[in-house]
Amino acid sequence: MDSKKKIQSVLSSRIKEARLAKGLTQPELAKLINSTDRNISNYETGYSFPSITVLYNISVVLSTSVDYLFGLTDDPEISVEGKELTSDDLRLINKLKSEEDIYEYLTKNTDSAVYYIYEIWKLMDKFKEEK
Repeated sequence: MDSKKKIQSVLSSRIKEARLAKGLTQPELAKLINSTDRNISNYETGYSFPSITVLYNISVVLSTSVDYLFGLTDDPEISVEGKELTSDDLRLINKLKSEEDIYEYLTKNTDSAVYYIYEIWKLMDKFKEEK
């Protein structure tokens, strides 16, 4: 088997394995990386290669290294900014991305957005205590 076919074979199976390990469907993964389920299917069947940017996004969303996806290591685990993304994290991200205005605000104003969310949460707790 030539090296291109070997890489394509390993990459396609590793993307699928990592996606399934995260409990994601092809359409869910596609949405998280701003792609289509057809593209994900093409990557998983070895029909086409993802671009470097798409490959990076896949590795981040699936919390795995590009080295793992290419078969350079057998350890699929990797940290994203020191923390592995869980399936709950992915569901939250997916939900937030479906609310475009909120997602845009949160990604452009992360520190202040988290501060205000926390302040609102504290007010809600105080309100519950007063009832």
